[in-house]
Amino acid sequence: MPKTYEKKKNQRPYGLYTIVTVFLLFAVFFLMVGSLFVSAENDAYEDLHVQTKQIKDDLVLQLISDRENLSTMANFASKLYKDGESYDLLFDSFKPIGLIENVGILTPENVFITKAGTIDLSDKISFEEEKVRGAYVSGRIKDLTRDNYEIVRSAVPIKADGQVIGVLYGVIKLDTIEQRYEQMANDIDAQLFVYSKDIGDLIIDNVHTKLGNISFLQDREYARGYSYEQIISSDKGFTSFKSAYRDEQAHMHFSTIEELGWVIALARYDSNVFATVWSLAQVLFTAFIAFLVVVGSYVTILLTSEKHLAEVTDCAADIRKLLLDTSGGENAISFALKQLCQFARARSTMLFDANSEEFHYLAPKFMENTIPDEERNYFRGELLLYGAEVHQTTNSAVNVLSITPNKHLLLTNPTFYEFLRKYKINKITCSATVNATNHVTILAAVNPKRFHLTRLLVEKIAACFSMALYNKNYLNQTKLTATTDSLTGALNRVAYKADLLTLDGENASDFSCIYVDVNELHLINNTLGHAAGDEMLIYVANTLKEVFFGHSIYRMGGDEFLVFCRNADQETVKKNIEFFVQQLQPKNYHVAIGYSFRTRNTDTESMVKEAEVRMYEAKAKYYQNKEQRKTDWVAESEYVQVKTGILEIDAMLSILKESYNGIYRVSLNTDKAHRILMPAYLNYNENEEHFSKLFSKYVADSVEPDYRRALLSFLNYEAIKQQLLDGKIPKATYKKHNGERVTLSVYTLDEADASDFNTLWVFAKM
Repeated sequence: MPKTYEKKKNQRPYGLYTIVTVFLLFAVFFLMVGSLFVSAENDAYEDLHVQTKQIKDDLVLQLISDRENLSTMANFASKLYKDGESYDLLFDSFKPIGLIENVGILTPENVFITKAGTIDLSDKISFEEEKVRGAYVSGRIKDLTRDNYEIVRSAVPIKADGQVIGVLYGVIKLDTIEQRYEQMANDIDAQLFVYSKDIGDLIIDNVHTKLGNISFLQDREYARGYSYEQIISSDKGFTSFKSAYRDEQAHMHFSTIEELGWVIALARYDSNVFATVWSLAQVLFTAFIAFLVVVGSYVTILLTSEKHLAEVTDCAADIRKLLLDTSGGENAISFALKQLCQFARARSTMLFDANSEEFHYLAPKFMENTIPDEERNYFRGELLLYGAEVHQTTNSAVNVLSITPNKHLLLTNPTFYEFLRKYKINKITCSATVNATNHVTILAAVNPKRFHLTRLLVEKIAACFSMALYNKNYLNQTKLTATTDSLTGALNRVAYKADLLTLDGENASDFSCIYVDVNELHLINNTLGHAAGDEMLIYVANTLKEVFFGHSIYRMGGDEFLVFCRNADQETVKKNIEFFVQQLQPKNYHVAIGYSFRTRNTDTESMVKEAEVRMYEAKAKYYQNKEQRKTDWVAESEYVQVKTGILEIDAMLSILKESYNGIYRVSLNTDKAHRILMPAYLNYNENEEHFSKLFSKYVADSVEPDYRRALLSFLNYEAIKQQLLDGKIPKATYKKHNGERVTLSVYTLDEADASDFNTLWVFAKM
């Protein structure tokens, strides 16, 4: 009896739970579908409001921009008039811009002047009436120069000495404006109507083949609470009516463009509005059926899950003991990876960070799937990037993520997608462990068959693996620190002296010794500060590492480096030396180099002395020309000082770096620029790129989408010139992807050459 009691006591009424769950699911399903239809209609109106505003704002911005361009042309026409010249120069220089296809000028004599000639419009239009109207954009009107043709006219008065001496018209073709905004409506599968508020004549209609009047909506059957009169009398609002083209309801939002006297209306059908709801309802119903199927195996899964969790717990305990009891030794890490791989039934497991070697275990039956070493570096780099991104999002010390070559990965990282497909990797379960210094450690299982259990296990043991790797790296780092230069990362004199004792015994063939001395280090330290000198040394050292990769590179002293090249023929080494010098030129860094070579090395120390002597010879030749270079440098500095109005260039740079991202001197006529501060800000190369092209790339790559249109519109040299001539300072404020807010200001340089129209572009931190 006690055993039977205990058994019944521990049994849970899973059948009753299932029945209650099914009943609740039925109720929730019907309530949810009903509420979704109501919510979808509200959301549809809100979407229509937002989409209408987007098209409206774009249309207003374009027409205002066109009007500003017309105003600029009107000023030019006024100048021509004052100078007693004809308007031919204006017409010859005009090119279609924005929505405007052509221009013409109406004179006080009611004569209309165009590029094609003049037309007397005395019987069609009154100059006096047009003069009083000022600047305006018409609705759909007849073309004064062609019969049976309709246009939209943008007008700007031409003034001279306070008097209106003409009206400049910009002609906007109806099909041009319709094609532009019809596509925007088609992209959201909506009907678009733009019409004059006073008379209702349609300007844009993506439904009918011929433009008519908005009154065609008068005979529609409107939903309760809506009417055609509401559309006519209200400035903005929503309405709903029965479509004449489909057997369904249409939902519309309309809004008046006050500046133009136009109304923009956007409509969508029920099939568009409720498409998502119907799909969701079908998904919910399918989910309900799936639930009934799954519930049969629910009890079995529930019972087996506890067993699986126990397996995870036991395996995690074994791995922790293995890693911690052995103080993170190398063998312990390898054995632990093997145990993880076997538990996960994975193809392989690995442990690495950005600064250490990789620990890797590959199951014996997958030996043919080994990734080559040159590809493995790329693989590790991608996993580290994903781990860092997840940490930035969650700010958690341990994050477990899964990477699959799916459509999302194909769209966001096609190169990595193809890499995974190439090596038949269909799933990666990995953890990203981040310590207090933001150092990322990756523990990964490739193609785990026990996917969910592997996630649980990896989450439990990730910190232990990270600690074991840290302990191993700490021991290695202690040894590395003793033989590595702390500033440049090159080997130090301790390593050099140790290697010197063994090099002669190696009897290396094709052995080279390259002695490098960095010129002008003392000058840079005194003029730009020791940080600039350190930056130069680091750059030189990193360039040596790139060019002479795989060879021994030492920092011998403050500004001296030494390179030993084994098994490299003399011609190759000389080409590498030339390439190394070329890599320093963009930074304007200079070095003196001495070189010695032996087909078979037997006396390394003598080779070092030979290379050192030749280095000093090269250094002496360099300083023979120092005065000339100094003169050139001073001349350039004075040029920058004059252009910027600041007498001390060094003082200027130290002050500006605190408040500004970048400063450029830009010629508005030649589109060339000179870097004054932070040359890497726009990745600008003065010998190759035009400033406007680089600026456009910078906007596309670094600026938030909401600010791009305004910032690209700001990049109008003629408009900037006009503002500067009017005594204004053109400015634009925007936000970058990293959250930083920047104000861009453009100033006229007092001594600027008129042929170049030089300006100062300042990117200021906010």
